[in-house]
Amino acid sequence: MTSTMPSKTLCVGLVPLLALTACSDDTDPTGTGSLSVLVEAEDTITEGLDPGTEGENITDGWQVRFDNYIVAIGAIDVHLSTDEAVEAEAPERYVLDLTSVPAAGLALWQLDELQEGRWEFNYETAADGATRHDSVQPADYDAVVADDLTYLIRGTLSKSDGVSCPPAGKAMVPMGTMAMGMNAAGDPCYANPTITFEIGAEAETAFGPCEIDEQPGFSVTAGNTQSVAMTIHGDHLFFNGFPEGDEGGVTRLAQWFADCDLDLDGTVTEAELAALAPADLSELDDRFQLGGSPITPLGDMWTYVRAQLKTQGHFQGEGECPVDGVAHEHED
Repeated sequence: MTSTMPSKTLCVGLVPLLALTACSDDTDPTGTGSLSVLVEAEDTITEGLDPGTEGENITDGWQVRFDNYIVAIGAIDVHLSTDEAVEAEAPERYVLDLTSVPAAGLALWQLDELQEGRWEFNYETAADGATRHDSVQPADYDAVVADDLTYLIRGTLSKSDGVSCPPAGKAMVPMGTMAMGMNAAGDPCYANPTITFEIGAEAETAFGPCEIDEQPGFSVTAGNTQSVAMTIHGDHLFFNGFPEGDEGGVTRLAQWFADCDLDLDGTVTEAELAALAPADLSELDDRFQLGGSPITPLGDMWTYVRAQLKTQGHFQGEGECPVDGVAHEHED
C-alpha cells in the first residue's frame, strides 16, 4: 500500500469489530483523517416494492417482497484525487444479508491516516475470499462460496388476480389447467397469484470511481472521520431495460417475470429463465430498451437478470459508480 504522507509508513490490518485500520510509525494526526465505510440497503430491499404509478412502484400491478437479499461485497480501494499514487485499501469482503442491515447502514471497514483532501472511492461485489457476516446462515454462506455467487436472493411476487402467460411454444402447462384469457401475443394466461423465486447469480462487478451530486468520492479533513456508504438498490431487476443518463422515463415492470413460470408451479427458476430469450416474451415490448447492458449478448433471460444485478451498486444512496469501468447512471 502506498503511504498517504511522504514521511509515514501506512499499513492496513484487521481489527476487532470487523473494521480495518491504517497504522503508522508516527501518531501525529496533523493533516490526516479517517474513513468509515458502511453497507446500506435501499428500502426497496427492506420494504419491498408495491404496485402503483409513482416513485419505485411496480406499474403493472405486482407486489415484490424479499426474504433474503444476500450479497458478497467489499474490496474497498481509495485514491487521492490529486495524486493517484497515494492510495489505501481494505481488501476484506463480507457475505451479508441486506434485509437485516440497519436503516442507518452497517459499518464494516475503517481506514485511518488518510491524507487531507478529496479521495476517489471504489468497491466490488464478488465472493472470492469473503467472510460470513452474522446476518447470513452458514448453509447460505456455503452455497455462495461453493458456487462463487455474488447474490443469493429469495422473494415473492404477488397479485390477487395475477396470471402467468408463458410463451405457448415453450410452456409446460399441466394437464387440465384452464386458461384465463390471452395476452397481446396470443399466449394463453393462467391464474398464478403468488410466484416465488430464488436467484443465485454470479455477477462479479467493480464499481467506481463513485460520485455523489457530481462530486467525486469523499473528502478527508484533519482529525475527523468521514463516513460513506455503498448502497445496493433492489429494483433494477424490474427496470424496463438499462437506462443511461437521465432516468426520468424508468418504469418498473414484473409481468415479464411472471411469464417465465413455464410450468405454472408458482416458482420461477434459473432453468426457466435460461430457456427464454428476450424475444420470446411479449411483455418485453417497445417499453423496454435493452441497449447498454453490462453483459452482451443478452441471449436469454438468465443473462438479463445477471446483467441487471451488475448495475445495482451505488454510492451514498443515489450516487453513481461506473460499472466495470463504464459509466452507467441511475437516477430516480
